[in-house]
Parts: sequence; structure tokens; C-alpha cells
Amino acid sequence: MTEKNKLAKAALLTASVAMIGTLAACSSRGGGTGNSGGSGSAGSGGQTAPAPAASDKKEGSAVTLRFFSNLPDRKSGQGLAEQIVIDSYMKENPNVKIEVEALADEPFKNKLKAYMASNEPIDITMVHGGADLNTLVQAKYVKELNPKDYEGDKYNFLPGVFKSFTFGGKLYGLPRNSDYEVIYYNKKLFADNGVKVPSTYNELLDAAKAFRAKGIVPMSTNGKELWSFGLLFQNIAQRVSGDPLAILDAVDQKKQFPQDDSFLQAAKLMKQLMDVKMFQDAYMAADYGASQNLFTQGKAAMWYMGSWEAGMATNDKLPEAFRSNLGVMKFPTVEGGKGKDSDLLAWNGGGYALPASSKHPEEAKKFFDYLMSANQWAKAAWDTGAAVPAQKYALTGKESEVQKQLTDILVNATSTPGASFIDYGTPGFKDDSQNAFGKFFAGTSTPEQLVADLQAAAAKQKK
Repeated sequence: MTEKNKLAKAALLTASVAMIGTLAACSSRGGGTGNSGGSGSAGSGGQTAPAPAASDKKEGSAVTLRFFSNLPDRKSGQGLAEQIVIDSYMKENPNVKIEVEALADEPFKNKLKAYMASNEPIDITMVHGGADLNTLVQAKYVKELNPKDYEGDKYNFLPGVFKSFTFGGKLYGLPRNSDYEVIYYNKKLFADNGVKVPSTYNELLDAAKAFRAKGIVPMSTNGKELWSFGLLFQNIAQRVSGDPLAILDAVDQKKQFPQDDSFLQAAKLMKQLMDVKMFQDAYMAADYGASQNLFTQGKAAMWYMGSWEAGMATNDKLPEAFRSNLGVMKFPTVEGGKGKDSDLLAWNGGGYALPASSKHPEEAKKFFDYLMSANQWAKAAWDTGAAVPAQKYALTGKESEVQKQLTDILVNATSTPGASFIDYGTPGFKDDSQNAFGKFFAGTSTPEQLVADLQAAAAKQKK
């Protein structure tokens, strides 16, 4: 199969994966990660992107829209893709000025909560699907959307991708990406140190021991933010059981966490990661930007993260030596487990919504619809190599090697849960489950206690 045919098949398969996700999430709210859009950069600060003054083709006074984003790097990755669309809109609508406030993901989430509490008049905001968006919905901070408005070729959304943005049968946002978990790795570090790229869990542990013996951090992680641990647990449990829906059923109380041995096995396997010192020292204090910096600076051999970081391969702010040696691997299979390497942890996480507090609701809706058109965000995200969009996308023939590797993983996927389990339940469940992982990775609870804590979190949620 040619590369172009593989990429064409990927677009079709993304639709199939999304449909599987619909089946996975049909009984509840759907999911997204705590960070499904990623930071798009190694930075952790905020940025207001400069925007030229502009005016609409129609007669009328100038309008300034406030756009709140979790992508502070506006020169590369998803931040660049987002800015391309914003600049294009202002050029086409010279009466509209769009002011961007952009913070790294955790500061973004905290400030969005503050904006929600004060009913701050933002016009368009990035949102995380699932539990985080549910919080905004319950506070009536975001507007309901009509899903029929986003049908057809103009938008080209893939089947099932609205699930993480739908609550009580009503749509409150639109997804920007098709997200799935992989391990990025530094090919040169593996080759120079004679370490085998792992395809099984035991090989992953062996790789960690080998890198530690050489004084190299095996894998970087953003422990401070906790959500990566939830995805890691879900990924391992899926490899053990071979059932991508089992963990969602446990959140839905169709089964109990302690009654399914795959969850305890997954917790014990995670404990092995701690025992071999898989992660950097003081990893519980590391945020997203710090964990990415450690990897991109060649100080860590691997980074467990999502497809939204495809833009690392084309980010000219990163060293060429790093970019030319960036590889992508599937999460390893577990010896004795029922899961296959083609079982993919995939969902639709980050997206956009319209706050009800907007002072310019009509202009905000016009830009929102423009942003989510298939020839805007989806095209910019794919053409820049920043992400795999939640819409059908045109192929350029200029895809990076990382895009091709991510496409191969997607092309070969045979199942997906369609939701991140920490976002599948209520906001309270997300907080409680993440706190359980915080205790576990801080070394203050056992695998058995982690499973019990997850069960307690599932049992106390009110849906």
C-alpha cells in the first residue's frame, strides 16, 4: 500500500474508530482527557497573540472578540494552526478583531473555572470534552448548539465525535481532534545505548532498567496534573483484558472495579513502573511543559502522550537533532494479556464552545462556524502536522514521518473505547479518581487500595 493510500485509508478508519467510540459511550456522557488538546509547546506561560485591527465586509461598527485558548505557542503546533484560522478570518472580515488569551493547559483550566464563576464575557473558548465541559454546562456558562447545523460536507465531522460534547441529549461544543495515546521516543538514544524499542511490557521494563543504568531518564511524565496516570491505567487495563469497554462499564456501575481482575493487574503493572524508576525524579511536581521539555531536550528516552503532539516533528523551535530522531510506537502489549497491539486508546477530547456570557453572540457564532468548517481548523491542523482532526481532511502528500507513523497506528487499529475513563463520569468522579492516582504514584497507597478508591469514586457519583 502506498503512503498516500495509507493516509486515505486513515481518514476512513478514523470514521470507523469514531463509530466504535459511539457504541462505547452510548450509555453515558462520553469522554475526553484532562488535556486532549495538549499544550502544543514546551512553554508553561500565557500569551496574547497580536491581532491586526480589522472590519467586516458588512457595514457596521468594529467588533472585538475574546478567544480563550490552551495553546500558548502561536508559532508552531496546534497554536499555529489555530492562529492561521484566526488570521484568515480577520483578513476576510476586516471589521472583526480577535484577541487571543492563551495559557498552558493547567493554568488555562484554572482560569476558565474562574471565568465561569464570575461569568466573564468570553466569546469563544477552548473546552475539554467530558467531565470538564460538563462542569461548564451545569453552570450554564456555555451555549447549546444545534447538531443539525454541523452536518454535511461543509463541516465533514466524523461519525460519533460529538459524544464527549453532548449532555442530556444536547450538544454544547465541537471537537477539534481525534486523540489517541502513543509513546514518542528518541530513536538516537535507543540506538546509541543499544536498547531495544519495546513491543511488550517486560521489554518496556527492561528498557527502563537499561536507561537508568546509563544515567538517562527512561520516560518523562507530567505527574503534577494526574490525568496522564488515568490514561496510562486505562491503556494497561485494556492490554490486560482485551476489552476496551470494561473500564467504562465500571464507571457506569455495570460492574465493580474489584470484581474485574484486570484492574488489579493493571495497578500492579503500574507499580512495576515505579519500582524500575521509569519516570524522572520528582515527577509528581512536573507539569506538561516541564515533562515535554525533558523529552525534547534529549534528557528522556520516551514520552507517553497523545497524537495531538504530532507537531513536535515540524516545530523548528526544537533542535533538528531531536526532530530527525523522533519516533512513535504503540503502547506495548502485556505478556499473558488478551489485548492486541491494534487495540487503541482513542477518543475525542479538546474542542471549542460558545460562552453564554458573550457580548457579541452573533459575531462569535459566525467565527465559531468558520473555525469549525472542514477547510479551516481541520485543514490547518493536518497541513501543519499539528494533530489528527475530528473531521475528514485532505491529504497533502507532504506529511511528516511522525504523521505517517501515527497514521499507520490509526490504520491498523481494530478497537477503541471512544472515551477517557476519567472523563466518562461526573466531574466529581474525575476529581476523586485523579486524587486516587495521585496517592498511588506518590507511594501512599497500594494497588489494592487504588482499585478500591476507583470503586468508591464510581459509587459516589451522582448522574
